[in-house]
Amino acid sequence: MATQRTNFRTDIVTDAKASVINHRILIIDDDINLMLSIKEKLYNVEEFNFTVETANDPLEALELMKSMKHKGIAVSLILSDLSMPGMEGNVLLEESMKYYPEAKKILMSGNPTLDAIIHSLNYANIYRMLTKPVDDLDFQMTIKEAIQSVELELRLKESNVQLKNLNTNLSKIVEDKVHEIQFKNKQLTDSINYAGLIQKSVLSCETDFTKDIPNAFTLIMPKDIVSGDFFWYHNDENHLSYCIADSTGHGVPGAFVSLLAYGALRESFERTKLKNDVNTIICKANNQFRKTLNNNFNQDSVELGYFFFDKKAYQLKFVGFKLNLYIIRKSKLIELEGSKLIFGEEILETIDTEVIQTVDLQSGDTIFMTSDGFMDQFGGKYNKKFSSQRFKMLISLIGSHHPDNHREILLKEFINWKGINEQTDDVSVFGLTIP
Repeated sequence: MATQRTNFRTDIVTDAKASVINHRILIIDDDINLMLSIKEKLYNVEEFNFTVETANDPLEALELMKSMKHKGIAVSLILSDLSMPGMEGNVLLEESMKYYPEAKKILMSGNPTLDAIIHSLNYANIYRMLTKPVDDLDFQMTIKEAIQSVELELRLKESNVQLKNLNTNLSKIVEDKVHEIQFKNKQLTDSINYAGLIQKSVLSCETDFTKDIPNAFTLIMPKDIVSGDFFWYHNDENHLSYCIADSTGHGVPGAFVSLLAYGALRESFERTKLKNDVNTIICKANNQFRKTLNNNFNQDSVELGYFFFDKKAYQLKFVGFKLNLYIIRKSKLIELEGSKLIFGEEILETIDTEVIQTVDLQSGDTIFMTSDGFMDQFGGKYNKKFSSQRFKMLISLIGSHHPDNHREILLKEFINWKGINEQTDDVSVFGLTIP
């Protein structure tokens, strides 16, 4: 198929203050209908000027890029499908780096693999992964953010040129230092953003969890781009296994610890045949996490709450590593206190029977678990911590509300309490109402 060209708005308006940039966007997809659908979605993004090029074959796309590069045509954004005959989309994006290394690259797939994502991050400077079918709102926001980032970089380059011209009389040492700081700052910011993308790709998704499990929610509010908190779950017709965890610190160090703990827990669960064997699952996960750290357990720690819920028997098994579980039953609070154990602190052959608590649940019971980020947030009239006591009172009150409203009530209360204060720590809260 020959490339198709569509001009959305090609006028370039120039005045003394700014110029409107006409961006070139390249779409590659072997499914013509899907490619046309993506083009159609671009019509709804009206804030920018686009010229759209399309190709439904990876080799054709590379030839097109080579030709445009030879003609001095810039490309702002490349959108590619992952699964295409002849060449995978992640490989295509890697090849595109030869021609347009600075272009923002978006990979689209209905079933992306972790290997493809990591490959694209390492070799193709991928900006975002979109899951098919592409949500209209998510698509529009992604395109806007990508183009805004391109324009920001372009205007930053223009500003740097102007700044250099205005400061020709400055010392060469000062000039070199300014550029060095700018470069290092951009490197640091880009690295953290990529780390955030990898973490989101690996960890469980808050939106998927809410869609997958009725009457349940997970509220995730990282303090920084990456988070030291994480959650994991496995849901089937008869059982629900869920874990919420809080790694030491936040930001990049906490994120590394959380990924290691998450991987150890998921691997232990998958390798354990009896999914209700909480003891074996937790011990194996604990030991694998410690071995990954080469038994060098110092200030790195994880507070963790894990439960297994039998949907038919209405029975819950809970184990907590310095993290509690709360049950609201007819406006009364039942607290299951976690043990004094720290996840990964020592090799565990087995967990004492009193550490794993078993509770028979009733229809209408609401379960809550939270990391300490919510309770440690400073705010309120006297700028104090929210506190565990206030949190218990809050969930006791909202337990009588419809489950669909629980997350929003907690979020609103947290924001109101925090006020103008900086967020103290990563925040994670789980809630489930038993049908």
